[in-house]
Amino acid sequence: MFSKFLNLIETHITPKLITMQKLTLFEDVFDALNTGKSTTIRKGCIGIGVGELLLQSTALKREKIVFVKEIYVCLLREVKEEDLINDGFKNHDDMSEQMKRFYPEITLDDQVTVVKF
Repeated sequence: MFSKFLNLIETHITPKLITMQKLTLFEDVFDALNTGKSTTIRKGCIGIGVGELLLQSTALKREKIVFVKEIYVCLLREVKEEDLINDGFKNHDDMSEQMKRFYPEITLDDQVTVVKF
């Protein structure tokens, strides 16, 4: 009987390991966090939700925790102008060209996830 009680306590009281959402950024993109970058746009539908997000630089492993306040999925051509500017782009054509650095085959007709923090 006592062992059943202990199992019940362990099942309901023992803290569960919670992992934080995480995205990596190239060093120059990470630097932009200090000058107002508040959005990141990723190709495809990524599994990021509202809440804390750990941003980590690729080479130096610098870290910054931000709070994701909104996420939406759309075609690259449909990204709101405000969001592409907050990610450091001038317009949709500039965004499409600069994103080829990370996704060489990306087009304006590709699906992307916009993460706002």
